Amino acid sequence: MLYFQQILGAIVRTFARVLLQREWLFVHSRVDDLIAFHRTHPELVPPLEAQRLLVSAEDHRHGCHPGFDIYAICRAIFRHFTSGRREGASTIEQQIVRVVTNRFELTLRRKLREIMLASLVAAHFQKSASPPIYLVIGYYGWKMNNYIQACHRLRLQPNNLSLDEAAAIVARLKYPEPRISPPQRFMQIEQRIKYLKRLYWTHIADGTYDYLGIAKHGSAFRGSRKLTKAVSPTPLA
Repeated sequence: MLYFQQILGAIVRTFARVLLQREWLFVHSRVDDLIAFHRTHPELVPPLEAQRLLVSAEDHRHGCHPGFDIYAICRAIFRHFTSGRREGASTIEQQIVRVVTNRFELTLRRKLREIMLASLVAAHFQKSASPPIYLVIGYYGWKMNNYIQACHRLRLQPNNLSLDEAAAIVARLKYPEPRISPPQRFMQIEQRIKYLKRLYWTHIADGTYDYLGIAKHGSAFRGSRKLTKAVSPTPLA
């Protein structure tokens, strides 16, 4: 199945380069900008615990898929047609593409476009760079439009989080905190924190996180494979 995913990934990337060249140049530029910014501001890079918890929470096969997870896609389609349940199948790269392009419409066309661009992100940038990038630009709730704002509102140090604090941040990606949170939302966040911590120790033991590195901030932001065509820098939002 892994070999099949690799072949499928190569096919999807070929179509993406032909059909979405302009969009890919934009996405590549934005991701490059984020990497360059955090190379010069390492104190703002989310710590390794947060990166690991994100992988557990959103995309535990992140280290081995080509930007899209065929297992998750097939499972989501099966459950939709058998039980009517909506189940997410987006990878971390897909979520990066969604936020960077600001495209959130619920259409098949947008999803296919997102998958193709995500396959290029996975091919051109180190896998270890994707989790901290998504953490940096993710939405966590009211006045928490990115990682730094979330840390500020929760009174946390961006580059020095305990496991509980990192889980509290990552939990809010699934359950964003509104301006006035009802008790039910706090219960959801607390349950999510406990669940993420259980996953964390399971994935530590089975090697899920090995590709992220062992340093404080992992092995992220070492660079990307360069495009043959120059890309003009795009200011960060």
